[in-house]
Amino acid sequence: MNEDGFRDFLKKQRRSEGTIATCIRLSGEFKAYLEEYRLGVKIDTAKPADIQDFLVWMKKQRKSVNSYLWALHRYYDFTGNAHMRKLTADLRQQEIARRRGQRKSLKLKDILGVDIDQIEKLAEIGINDIKWLIKNGRTTAQRTALAEQSGVPLKEIEEMVKLADLTRIVDIKGVKVRLLYEAGFDTLEKIATCDPEFLHQGLVSVNTEKQILQRHPTLREAKYWVKQANNLEKLVEF
Repeated sequence: MNEDGFRDFLKKQRRSEGTIATCIRLSGEFKAYLEEYRLGVKIDTAKPADIQDFLVWMKKQRKSVNSYLWALHRYYDFTGNAHMRKLTADLRQQEIARRRGQRKSLKLKDILGVDIDQIEKLAEIGINDIKWLIKNGRTTAQRTALAEQSGVPLKEIEEMVKLADLTRIVDIKGVKVRLLYEAGFDTLEKIATCDPEFLHQGLVSVNTEKQILQRHPTLREAKYWVKQANNLEKLVEF
């Protein structure tokens, strides 16, 4: 395992020192697992079955595998192993989707830039997370009624519903969703019909100007978001 080369690779991606250290540590744990349980198998020669067995073993240790898959995806991106890079990315997204189904709905207060006063008004009528906001704001008529009932301006209701709907994309949470919205990709339909390269360029441009995220989204992430948007059921009408 070429730690120095991996470190330089991550630095060029503008990863923080903490992130770099975590990537190297987690990849190193997979390397150590192979040395102990897969005699003769190196991290650079590992096969899909080695990854799968490692994940089973990690779950038995009651450890979350998501971070390990993330680190290994970065490692195989560094080594140029396209097959293992794709495998770790696919497995990670499956894990995220599985865990998301078990998680509590994202709170409105966790979305960057949402007015706390408007959140409190919605909370007074029983709406404080994205699940209930989407359920009660799916149509124009529902959003109008919600604005009248809560005292939150219709324009702000519409913005919050759009943001909430976008967070249904796996890996999009309270900060990334703000970048999508600020870049003009404010509905799932716009993302689903967007060329990934155009989406990526738009996000990088806005993030360069407004510094919403510490690092720019990658083209690979943009492609995955477009794919997700195409696969999600349409719940909200605009």
